[in-house]
Amino acid sequence: MESGEYLECERRQIHVICEKGRAVTQITLDDDYNLAEYKPDILKIIEDKGQVRMEEIKVEADLVRLRGALHFEVLYRSNGADGYFGRLQGEIPFQENVRMEGAGEYDTVYVDPEIEDLSIGLINSRKLEIRSLITLQLQLRQPCVHALATGLNGDTGDHVQVRKEEVEALELLGQKKDTSRFRTELSLPSNKPGIQEILWYSLQPRGIESRLEDGKIDLNGELFVHMVYLGTGESEQLQCLELAVPLQTQVDAEEADPQMLSWVRVRLLSGELEAAEDFDGEERMLQLTAVLEVDYTLWQEQTLTLLQDAYATDRDLNCTREDVNLQRLLIKNDSRFRLNERMTLDTAAQVLQICSCVGNVQVEEVTPADGRLEVSGILKMKLLYIAANDEMPLMTVDETLPFSEMVEVPGLRPDGADISYELEAGIDQLTTALIDQSQVECKAQIRLCVIIFENQNVKNVEKIEVSEVDEKQLRTQPGMIGYIVKNGEKLWDIAKAHRVTMRQLMEQNGLTDETVHPKDKLMIVKTIS
Repeated sequence: MESGEYLECERRQIHVICEKGRAVTQITLDDDYNLAEYKPDILKIIEDKGQVRMEEIKVEADLVRLRGALHFEVLYRSNGADGYFGRLQGEIPFQENVRMEGAGEYDTVYVDPEIEDLSIGLINSRKLEIRSLITLQLQLRQPCVHALATGLNGDTGDHVQVRKEEVEALELLGQKKDTSRFRTELSLPSNKPGIQEILWYSLQPRGIESRLEDGKIDLNGELFVHMVYLGTGESEQLQCLELAVPLQTQVDAEEADPQMLSWVRVRLLSGELEAAEDFDGEERMLQLTAVLEVDYTLWQEQTLTLLQDAYATDRDLNCTREDVNLQRLLIKNDSRFRLNERMTLDTAAQVLQICSCVGNVQVEEVTPADGRLEVSGILKMKLLYIAANDEMPLMTVDETLPFSEMVEVPGLRPDGADISYELEAGIDQLTTALIDQSQVECKAQIRLCVIIFENQNVKNVEKIEVSEVDEKQLRTQPGMIGYIVKNGEKLWDIAKAHRVTMRQLMEQNGLTDETVHPKDKLMIVKTIS
């Protein structure tokens, strides 16, 4: 083997996610909305809700262009001759450019939109003022392929020594964002009158669980439906309806296998609830359509045997290494805790019925600590109820409940290993009970799903250059020496420094394994070839 040549390495390719950066931006929207001419005047706003829908995400060099809209709906008390209530909906479009260094055209950006604040006020009976603060969290991800050195090609003989090490790592098998459409038909309970008009409804997914099957991801949970409507008949009274609809759907994922590790995020993109006629021609049926956004990542846990170092007793080997980041699963955990809160109803009239209580969990801070993650945030709740008040029979009350919870993560040391994590917060259960005419007790079960990775910086051998050694210099060195092991030294380091094989060094000193301790005495006998 001549000087200037290279030893060829055996390599094993592994696909991973390279996170190239994160960014957070806030958008303030402030716009007026004019009521359509055919709609009656607004006397008072009763209820409102909003949702951010991303319409386009375009990645360019060091820049992410976002385009979306704030969709809002309003339920209001009107002065119309044909009814007390009116409902309107609209949207405010927005565009935002976010600087992200290193972004490229083929990178994937995950955008998590959240409405921090939504305020819809009445300017006059024909105009609304819409104000909102929206937070967009961006995560820039790129699938990468690393060619990891696992050994040397061919027969290198006894002169070349190699050191290998086992590394646990996650191999990326699939990553995609998809949608799943869920449709079902519901019937009104027999003790409820038919539907004259749906005034208001809300849809909330709860307790969504994902399970991997061959070639697909099954989603199971519940879709809570809250509806306020005008009943048929002479009285045309307000009616409330709450239904827990079993939600079962799936998305195709050809890489999926039950043995894989997965991280699945599910978000309600849109939902519609419409009245329909039954077999008797009465509107006692409900047609429910929901579109879910499913963002999934699939991994396989691997144990890799990687080449760490190489040397030769008759040549100089120069190993060039590059830093490669591999992730190892630390823990995946679902944590649940309960919150209880009493809400005060701002009404002197008798409360006839609670129509709905919807909530939204916002995580504000996550702090790693010894053996745990400390998570703090707020639960925003909105209660809609019917009161014995002819002028304003529908009323609402808002409540914000702070929380601080610990998620157990055995082995987590924030001052030790480099970690990264993903966390999702949601509501599993939310129930209300009327205590008296002014107090309602709300009970919530919050779920925190977390997956934590340890980021491992591996020195991957990129190439091994071979060069001749100075034979005269070798022959001037003593052929046998006594050596005392220093702190932190391994048998490999000693053998490499003195150009002897590991087998020779172990045989010469009667060692049965490679373990040595500080101040151990070794005899090193060199063999000049």
